[in-house]
Amino acid sequence: MYRLAHYLLPTTKEDPAGAEIPSHRLMIRAGMVRQLMAGVHSHLPLMWRSIRKAQEIVRQEQERIGGQELLMAALSPAELWRESGRWATFGDDMFRLKDRKDSDMALAPTHEEIITEHARAFIHSYRQLPQMWYQIQGKFRDEQRPRSGVLRGRQFIMKDAYSLDMDTAGLDVSYANQREAYQRTFHRCGITFVIVGASSGLMGGAGSEEFMVLTPSGEDTIAVCHTCGYAANVEVAEGVLAEDSRTPKIDAAPEAAERVSTPTQKTIEDVSTFLGVTSRDVLKSMLFMTQPQEGEARAILVVVRGDHEVNVERLMKVLGGVGVRPAHEAEIVAATGSPAGFISPVGLSSGVTM
Repeated sequence: MYRLAHYLLPTTKEDPAGAEIPSHRLMIRAGMVRQLMAGVHSHLPLMWRSIRKAQEIVRQEQERIGGQELLMAALSPAELWRESGRWATFGDDMFRLKDRKDSDMALAPTHEEIITEHARAFIHSYRQLPQMWYQIQGKFRDEQRPRSGVLRGRQFIMKDAYSLDMDTAGLDVSYANQREAYQRTFHRCGITFVIVGASSGLMGGAGSEEFMVLTPSGEDTIAVCHTCGYAANVEVAEGVLAEDSRTPKIDAAPEAAERVSTPTQKTIEDVSTFLGVTSRDVLKSMLFMTQPQEGEARAILVVVRGDHEVNVERLMKVLGGVGVRPAHEAEIVAATGSPAGFISPVGLSSGVTM
């Protein structure tokens, strides 16, 4: 037991600069974390003590459903990622490096490839199934805009579990067991949550759910129907447009096309205001680049109504699971001949897919 005078607890009275959300401000003021750089924090003794307590609850609930804990290496060879196809599709979020032998390596953003390699090495018969393996491990993702303290960081601690089952029926049982284990875990931690439908993203899979905590400073937006109980992340939410949100029918013949110069209007809001219309009355063009496992990247032009946003998850599904990312400024100019903010499907080159 340390005397309080010797305890590493660097509290502060003032809100730290750059801390935008309450949890980040309070953790710094309480002496729980220390930021080293954007998205990277050290967990000081009080924080680490809290994390260990939460981890112990997780371990108890995982072992209750037959989970076996292991710890996999953070550093992994590129060959495993190339074999799955995700060396390319993970894109810039994956930390990549080379060792002294010039071999490609990655700091694992997740461990499906590594767990699969272990499974094919150790599982030789269906009699060994089912298996439930889990770990609590540091993960690394090169977030484009790390923010909100530890909520969206470049290095973070994740609990992930992997079930190995003989068939879909067995998978359903494992999924249900994990779902119940998560509910018990959050209840024991005193967390109020809602379960919503979610996107599987780059992980793939036929179904996915997320356990969400409702907060004004969250990272996602969900759609909830309090009448029927439907809840889903807006990435996958389905619904019916209200009558006043539908694109209006135009009975009159369309007017002749007219060129209008908009030299300084780069955004949909700028253009619609300049033209005296609403954003729903104009179209928005966005250019994406594919991230294929082999071959060159393709330019994909997506056109949506001005008041809508492109759903990247659904775009990936339309493209057959190929990863995509927003095009860089130079790529936009090369593909369309126009700078960002002024592209359109009119006069587009044959090298761009719509």
